[in-house]
Amino acid sequence: MSVLGHSAIGIDVSDGTLKAAQLSRSGRRLTLRRTWRLPLLRPADPECQAEAVALLLRRVRPGTGTRLVLSAPAEESVTRTYMLPVLDAARLAELVRYELLAEVGVPDDDLLIRHLARRGAGEQPVHVYALRRRRLEALQAALARRGVDVDDWELPGFALLSFVELERPAARDRLLLGVGHTATDALLVTDTGLWVRHLALGLDSGAPEEVAARLAAEAEAAARALLPADRPFRPQQVVLLEDGACDARFAGALKKALALPLVRVDSLQRVHAALLLHHADQTPEQALSSARAFGLALAGLGAARFRCPAIEGSPRREALRLGPAVAASVLVAAAALLLLGVQGEARARELQSALPISLLGELRDRDRHGEELHAEIAGAQAAADRLLALARRRPAVLLPRHALDALGSVTLERGGQPLHLERLWLDTGDAGQRGVLSLTVQASSAFDGQLGDRLQRALRAEFPDAVVRGPDALPVGGLSQWTVEIALK
Repeated sequence: MSVLGHSAIGIDVSDGTLKAAQLSRSGRRLTLRRTWRLPLLRPADPECQAEAVALLLRRVRPGTGTRLVLSAPAEESVTRTYMLPVLDAARLAELVRYELLAEVGVPDDDLLIRHLARRGAGEQPVHVYALRRRRLEALQAALARRGVDVDDWELPGFALLSFVELERPAARDRLLLGVGHTATDALLVTDTGLWVRHLALGLDSGAPEEVAARLAAEAEAAARALLPADRPFRPQQVVLLEDGACDARFAGALKKALALPLVRVDSLQRVHAALLLHHADQTPEQALSSARAFGLALAGLGAARFRCPAIEGSPRREALRLGPAVAASVLVAAAALLLLGVQGEARARELQSALPISLLGELRDRDRHGEELHAEIAGAQAAADRLLALARRRPAVLLPRHALDALGSVTLERGGQPLHLERLWLDTGDAGQRGVLSLTVQASSAFDGQLGDRLQRALRAEFPDAVVRGPDALPVGGLSQWTVEIALK
């Protein structure tokens, strides 16, 4: 992971205009240094986007200490939020990939999948997004041809939400709309969930009333398609950002189309902006219509709540950034070693002159013997740790058999109706962490009123702490889904 800096420039090319913002950080204080805005003649063309980024960097000439964070191409992107058990990083990444690919049905090699896990008890919300690999590679290649390196790539929707959570935090359901000239990021935000849609729809797509009506329809369709059936989306407000927030006619039309309170971030409360108006070519509206760029810069400073890099950036920039510090460290270390060496040789000569030859040889023999004992102890400890780990896992592998035996009595009472085990997941846990046994049962909806009690009774003898959740209606076959979670000791 790269070391985060004290200055960062976020560059957004996702909505028809290049927008950039430079923030600096001192402790918890964030300061806006500058914003920029450049037109994109062909907004969807990677070559045009790369040329605009190169032009900006030639004009700004940022130093190696300033991190550069660019918006990743979000066209055709997919986002989901899953509630998953607490797992180690490798297992969680594998489960996230499996769940998303099983749901969207897109070839694995065409998607770049990333996730951000938030803390939870028992289960944790995991925000997942997938980008089209070919779009990202096309923009990377266009930048490389112009000699442009960046530190990180972030999903623009996540950057937008990070800015809003910094400036206007809230714990209720909200609809966020970052409306640019050619594209919009629509975010459905709940207390644990996050769903983003990048729409090819902006202020240039028609009259304000027409665009507002289409965005309202898209938001309603996204809520129906993306959110779980048992979790209705009831937004308390709409947060309007980007260029749409500076267009009074569009804002009025959107408020009428959605019939919800409309909020615009019309001032910076958590970011100090003392230097904003010291540049004659800037206005407050220019800064406040660059929410994604602010969020990208926050990610570069390590201050973004939803930081989730699509890919790691150029190692060359990190090497340039670390070069002076490494050189200084090497010089200091060399000087310290030279001084210690001189002092050590002098001390050794003093000891040799003061000790008899026989005693000096005995001390050396004892030192070698001590090293041999330490090596033997380390080897024995490693072997004991392996045996202990094996002993702890052995009872755990028998737990699925006990659980299946307990469920066998329930299946005998199904009376010819569908009832089967869909999935069994066992996480034995690590040292100091409890494991989890999770079972997913699918059954006829005719059992909705009684299957929960049956499962609880059947499991009580072996697993007194078992938790049964359900029923959750499935979209096909008239089936319901039940989930059993067992915390292992």
